[in-house]
Amino acid sequence: MRTLLGACVRTRTPEEAARGAAPGPERPVPLLLGATRGVSEEQYRDLPHALLHALRVAGPTA
Repeated sequence: MRTLLGACVRTRTPEEAARGAAPGPERPVPLLLGATRGVSEEQYRDLPHALLHALRVAGPTA
């Protein structure tokens, strides 16, 4: 799973990677952060901001 997420993070912008976690962030967010740390420090720094934006855009679910 980490290899797949690492490939996703390497080939997408932080915003694109974050959109995949928006529907149910409790599980993929920690995995994305871990995968991003292995890619680059810049990606790791940018992802939390992108995640917050993706969650805001997705709006409340339930």
